[in-house]
Amino acid sequence: MKSFFCAIVSIFLIIPVFPEVSFSAPDINPDNEVLFSVSARIPGSHSYETLFQKSLETGTVDQLTFFPEKMESLGNGSVVQVRNRFGMIRYSVPTGKIVRIEERKPFVSGGTISSGMLPEMTTSPDGRWLILIEPVTAARGKMILVDTSRDVRYILADSVGRGFVPVSWSRDSSLFVYEVSGTLYFARPESFFSTTVVDSKYRSLGEGTINTVSWYRDSHLMYISGTDVYRIQASELFSRSLYSPLLGYGELAGKIPFPYDPACDSFHVSPDGESILYSRGNRSVYYCPLDGDDFVAVTKPSLLPWVLLSGNTVSVELFWTPGNTPVVLAFSMEDGKRIAKAWKMTDVSGSKVFVPVPVPDRTVNAHIARDGASIAFVTMESVLVYNTITWKETGAYRQQKPVSVVWGDGALLYIGGTETLDQWNFQTGAVSTLLLSAVKRYGWDEAGKTVLGETGTATIVEYTDRLQWVPTAVSRIRPATSSNKAWRLYTDSGKGYYTNMLYVRSTGTPGGTWPLVREPVPVTENIPALSAETAAVSGVFSHGKRNGNREVSLVFDAMDSLEGLSVILDTLHRYGIRATFFINGEFIRRNPAAVNEIVKAGHQCASLFYTTWDLSGTQYRIDEDFIIRGLSRNEDDFFNATGQELSLFWHAPHYVLSPDILGAGEKSGYRYISPDVMVPDWVSAEQDLKTPGMYRSAYELVEDIVRKKMPGSIIPVRIGKPSGYRDSYLFEQVDLLVNALMEAGYRIVTVDTLIQNAAR
Repeated sequence: MKSFFCAIVSIFLIIPVFPEVSFSAPDINPDNEVLFSVSARIPGSHSYETLFQKSLETGTVDQLTFFPEKMESLGNGSVVQVRNRFGMIRYSVPTGKIVRIEERKPFVSGGTISSGMLPEMTTSPDGRWLILIEPVTAARGKMILVDTSRDVRYILADSVGRGFVPVSWSRDSSLFVYEVSGTLYFARPESFFSTTVVDSKYRSLGEGTINTVSWYRDSHLMYISGTDVYRIQASELFSRSLYSPLLGYGELAGKIPFPYDPACDSFHVSPDGESILYSRGNRSVYYCPLDGDDFVAVTKPSLLPWVLLSGNTVSVELFWTPGNTPVVLAFSMEDGKRIAKAWKMTDVSGSKVFVPVPVPDRTVNAHIARDGASIAFVTMESVLVYNTITWKETGAYRQQKPVSVVWGDGALLYIGGTETLDQWNFQTGAVSTLLLSAVKRYGWDEAGKTVLGETGTATIVEYTDRLQWVPTAVSRIRPATSSNKAWRLYTDSGKGYYTNMLYVRSTGTPGGTWPLVREPVPVTENIPALSAETAAVSGVFSHGKRNGNREVSLVFDAMDSLEGLSVILDTLHRYGIRATFFINGEFIRRNPAAVNEIVKAGHQCASLFYTTWDLSGTQYRIDEDFIIRGLSRNEDDFFNATGQELSLFWHAPHYVLSPDILGAGEKSGYRYISPDVMVPDWVSAEQDLKTPGMYRSAYELVEDIVRKKMPGSIIPVRIGKPSGYRDSYLFEQVDLLVNALMEAGYRIVTVDTLIQNAAR
């Protein structure tokens, strides 16, 4: 085996960081005001256009349309919060007033257009407080509390995991619970901006994740520890925390049938606080009356209503009707699509049981009304409202493709669509437009004074101010022009941060050319150039082109168990990614249905041999014939399970490699794949005792991968839980990993795509 070494010369790679953002269609008027469009792509979905106007005289930039990537309903439905990668606004329904909330520097103020998925945040129900994660590294950030009424901030924690904000608000916004490093804390938000902040040790609720608490009524809290469910009143939190060694957590409300796992379990309290719905690891859901201590008297297990969920379940949502009837909604990946199923508890022959209830086809998510009386199912084409008691459809919205949906007050919903943000009354059917998401066409009127736009219904509208458009009698939009007496505008490649950039050139003296808006300087990657000596073992593909596009391959190794597979398939589906799966024969034999789901999702499937044996071991005689027959058997097992053939790529279990292994694979027509980024996601705490320093948490693994990756890298992720103890698994953070790679400007492709591009 030949070694390789780095030459002194290095490659500095500069290519577009965010190729999903581009600028187009400038139109300048005589007053030196420029209209232009910015296209941004939602990962795994479509692109949308946003219209901007810039004054070359003052330098101010105004956003004229606002696409509703995400929305939240605040103040009991009186305010709609709308977010996208250009910024965030709030629309007051009673007044029609629009306010921009600067949780980060927006694009119109010179900020950078964000990439990847929109970062999560949590907003207090009254809208005054925001809590967000400010990125520090690829996997971690600072937890920040923002008072939007005064635009002041407080750092709640210096380091928490990104991707999810571990916070839960009381319904009256007076209190919130947050998690830092496996400990729960509570606080009144305004206390952080007083002269003296109470130390966190006096605000500790106990161990657990944010999944171990659930609010009900205005300021009552349930907390689970082990099998115990505690009822806590908000007014008691501070005194109980101060005297916790004496008082304990709170009043014992009841018990659950199994020890609660904060990492993967969840629960939801009934409106009256007398029972809970308990989801155990996304595989089963139990209705648990809270009967206090069960040491003597206990509800018979046979009478405890429960639902067994399929193994492909990705997420579970629990809610209650106004009459305290529980409903379970489960999302799973099936036939390469996201599928929703629901169950509702009812009385059958005197016993309470969960029975399936229908869910509209192609449901992508669902939202329960504040009173629990209605549920809105969001499909690819419509929003359908069901009565949760009768489970009958009571309203349908089909005016446009929905992007995001939130409930307002009573019968009102706010539908953020591809064309408009609408207010819809599902009882009367009345629809009114609040904002434009996008315009089909835009330009100036004949005088060059007024901005006109054409909506999706071919209606010409006139822009007034603050994202507001009104009908107009004007029927013609002036043809666009890219120059006037003082300026010329054109599109060029730019610095490389975005796909392109708009430039403005002065025709006066002394002249000059500038970008129309600020473009960040892209981060250059210093890629070590390899010497002329072989950079990899002959016959082994370990990475793609280093000086080509920013692309990497995530490869998923399915050895035997399938924990994490559903989440991985769902994440890849949401991001629109086709990946490479290496599948072992043991995995095929144990999980044939799961293998079929990988195939139906359209992913590339390659071989991980037919057994999980370590081929470098001495327990068995491993020769060329054994490997050839093992590869052949895995092909047959895969074909029998799926009706498809494996791609001719493989690697041995644990990426073991020797001349015999390599030669046998080549004789079978296979090419050996070996990653250039090693990921010890299989190392357990017990193994770390023998080889200290190898164990890495899931967040640490994400940071290591993002730091070590280069163009063309192959990055392995283990499916399933290996033997031994780990406190976290990389497959639980695949969403964070994918998003971190996208934030770094990388595209995720299959191994065969890396190989094809390397040959060009």
